[in-house]
Amino acid sequence: MKKTVFILLSCILMFSCRTVPENDYNDTDWKQFNLKGNVKSFREIKFLAVDNFSIISNGEKIKHIYNKEVLFNLDGNKIEQNDYIPDGTLTNRTVFLYQKDQLVEYNNYDSQGVLFGTGKYETDESGRVHRLNYKTTDGRYNWSEAYQYDSHGNLSEVKRFKTEEVIDSKEVYSFDENSNVKESEFYKGGKLISKNDYNYDEEGNFNELKFGNNSTYRYEYNYDEKGNWIKQIAFENDNPSGILTREIEYFD
Repeated sequence: MKKTVFILLSCILMFSCRTVPENDYNDTDWKQFNLKGNVKSFREIKFLAVDNFSIISNGEKIKHIYNKEVLFNLDGNKIEQNDYIPDGTLTNRTVFLYQKDQLVEYNNYDSQGVLFGTGKYETDESGRVHRLNYKTTDGRYNWSEAYQYDSHGNLSEVKRFKTEEVIDSKEVYSFDENSNVKESEFYKGGKLISKNDYNYDEEGNFNELKFGNNSTYRYEYNYDEKGNWIKQIAFENDNPSGILTREIEYFD
């Protein structure tokens, strides 16, 4: 069960750090990651948590789950993400392309630098992203996502399609007054799979997830001098289960 919390958290962060803009579509990715200051990059490493007489420390690195590095430009846009296996070996690289600060495309490369997939974004008349189309270079995997927004501009629904019209899954989100995700529902094959509740600390960092009716995940943070978290301890039903560390580099 200790690995489960990281899988869940990775799914949550996939939403909170989606490459689809949240509120104002011109918001920076710094804001979407809740980063303070001019962050050049951050790198995350996941560990199991070891509880030794109430002193929680890093255990072994989590296997089969990627660690990631995210790079930004001076405008606060995410320009690259690198994924690594626990021994530090690069597995894939994603490069994000912009036109006038609007994300239009991303390209996936394998560890040898060979392109294997491309995602292209479609925008509506206001410039807001409403669809993502993804294709692999060998043509084996093609899928798309469609996006809907609420009256405040928050990304409230994501539909993922196997083909152009057949829905594979759907995610529905509601928000608090600070535009943080308050509730989410995940549907697969037209059936509700999970319904989750979220809470946040005073710094705006996600600190609790009530996953369905069975489990509660809680998160505690340590911060650097800029106010960005550099260590996150995860608790599953009040038992320490994992630690996520983050190395942050700032522009001069």
